[in-house]
Order: sequence, then C-alpha cells, then structure tokens
Amino acid sequence: MRQEVVHHPSGEFLIDYASGSASEAVSLLVATHLALCPVCRHDVAALETVGSQALEPAGAEPAPMAILPASVPHAEAKRPAVGGDMLFPEPLRSYLGRTDEGLPWSRPLIGPAEVVIPVGDERASVKLLRIRAGRAMPRHTHEGNELTLVLQGNFRDQGGLYRRGDVACADALIDHTPRAGSEADCICLAVVDAPLLLTGRLAGMARRLLG
Repeated sequence: MRQEVVHHPSGEFLIDYASGSASEAVSLLVATHLALCPVCRHDVAALETVGSQALEPAGAEPAPMAILPASVPHAEAKRPAVGGDMLFPEPLRSYLGRTDEGLPWSRPLIGPAEVVIPVGDERASVKLLRIRAGRAMPRHTHEGNELTLVLQGNFRDQGGLYRRGDVACADALIDHTPRAGSEADCICLAVVDAPLLLTGRLAGMARRLLG
C-alpha cells in the first residue's frame, strides 16, 4: 500500500511554481513531488486556475492552455506526469536520461554519494544523494535554503520521519544530522542555493583537509 505524503513544500514554493516564477531547480523538485503527491497536485491546479482567472478580462472566454514543447526542460518541469511507482518519476527521469541503473554516482571526500544534475539555473545546484541504510550524513547547517525530496527509503532528523514523496525544508536555523532508515538506502533529490556548513566533529577535519 502506498504511503501518504506527510511533509509538503511550503505554500510559498507552490505559489511560485504555479505562477511560473520559481527557478528551474526548484520547479524540478516541486514537479517531481507533485508526481508523488495528489494533495499538492490539487493545490497547484487550484492556484493555476485562480491565477488564470485573475488575468482574464471581464467577460472574456477562457484561453486554451499553451502546451510547451517537451524539449524545453522548464516546460517539462512545469508539467509533471503522475508516476508514483517509478523510482524516478517525470520530470526527473527525463533530466537524468536513464533509470536507476548506471547512474554516475560519485563519492565526495565527506558526505553521501551523489549525482549532479545539470539544470539551466545558476542560482542553485541540484543533486541526487544516496545515504546508505542506517548511516547518517555529517552534521551540518546551511548558508541558504535546502529542499530535499525523498525518492527511496527514508531518513529522520529533528523535523521527523521523511519517506518517499516527503519534502524537507532547511535553512540557516536548522542544524541537523539526517539518518537513513535501516531498511534500504535513502535516495533523495536535493536543491541548495548556498553551500552546506559542517558543524559536527567532521568540520575540523574538513577544514584541515580542504584548507
């Protein structure tokens, strides 16, 4: 039985997405979340309806919605396909260009394995992260905002338990150590608009190794 999504993007992110003002990185994460979350799909559809009605002249016939070509990445991100049974639902799957097999996972010096996802967005970076089952990420805080969408497995921090479809929002006020559940590796889609800052015992080690 499919589990209910509990943690959603804030209303601000959904409004920006529905209005088309969100960055491509955020749009990709929100659109992938929408493929897994019927509640937010309903909310975004309502926001888009209200927005289109507000822009129409009084008494005018509703204009047909434009269909943008699938070759435009942001257009794909704005039109998610419902794919709750696939590890990587659209639009994420098209950005990756492949399934979970053969992804170019790399392992940084400190932290989980990752796959960098190129997007046309200089304001944020987008990555897949894989935290091994039962393992924790290094303790860290944030210089900016971090959005994390769970695609497989789960993780827990002081904000609660995050499972497939859930979105965790973190900023400079959050200092946490996300830990994956013991059942399976936790694979997440993460969007950050500023570097993470290590705060635990590994922070000093990282400064020595990188400085």
